[in-house]
Amino acid sequence: MNINISNVEYDLKNVITPKKIQGLWRLMHGYHWKYLGSVLSLGISAGAKTTTYLLLKYFVDTFFVTEHSSTNLLTIALGFIGLAVLEGGFAFLSGRLAAETAEGSTRRLRNFIYDHIQHLNFSYHDKTQTGELIQRSTSDVDAIRKFFADQAIGIGRIIILFIINFTMILSINTKLAFLSIIVIPIIVFTSFLFFKQVSKKYEAYQEQDAVVSTNLQENLSGVRVVKAFARQPYEIEKFEKENWKKYTLGKKLNLMHSLFWPISDIVCGAQMVGGYYVAALFAINGTISVGSFLAYSGML
Repeated sequence: MNINISNVEYDLKNVITPKKIQGLWRLMHGYHWKYLGSVLSLGISAGAKTTTYLLLKYFVDTFFVTEHSSTNLLTIALGFIGLAVLEGGFAFLSGRLAAETAEGSTRRLRNFIYDHIQHLNFSYHDKTQTGELIQRSTSDVDAIRKFFADQAIGIGRIIILFIINFTMILSINTKLAFLSIIVIPIIVFTSFLFFKQVSKKYEAYQEQDAVVSTNLQENLSGVRVVKAFARQPYEIEKFEKENWKKYTLGKKLNLMHSLFWPISDIVCGAQMVGGYYVAALFAINGTISVGSFLAYSGML
């Protein structure tokens, strides 16, 4: 089968580097501007969301203190609608550009892998398990696609929202701003330890998945040989053993996730409750306005 040269015009051997981030950036060759456009669109969407809370602050602090004409109220209403459209439109544009980057990069990666495998010598295929090749061509490639489409953009969204919201909260009240980030060092440190450990577990799980896939593929393709030598009980026992090992590794992996995410959510939730409590006290004491409290609650 011939691969369209336009799909493999960029030699993905240039991607290989000990630096993972640099390798992922090289893998996006030809899609860099789209990816940057996705990040920029995400920033505009995040800015529109924060501006909505600031407009809410202005609305509460002015229209519940002094009387204003319906024209001003109409203007503010149109402002809310415009910001919502701006936020949703650029969020859609960001997702679209991220999807084009992810699908385009992984499509080229699949074509390159297929073309590369076709040109490997027979001795390589004789030594390499079929399940491992299937695993690398499907699950591993799909993991890269999900990273480009969701996780990488998600990291950018968190950073942008943090910078914008922290700056806005800092303008409202300095104490509230620093209270809002008190658990961030803890979360960052525990996340680093968690992902360092979970990456090892995930790699072991993926390798075992390749073993199970190989076992299944060999038995399906050689089912007549298995029946001819009455090896069904042996192959069933062998498959159950490998499948149980995969189950055990998957259980440990899910257990790590089930412990980390709820605990981190509880810590962040406790910090939010504490922030709401202090902000409410500030609003009652007159340190900040009611509108500032509502804006802070939305940006927290």
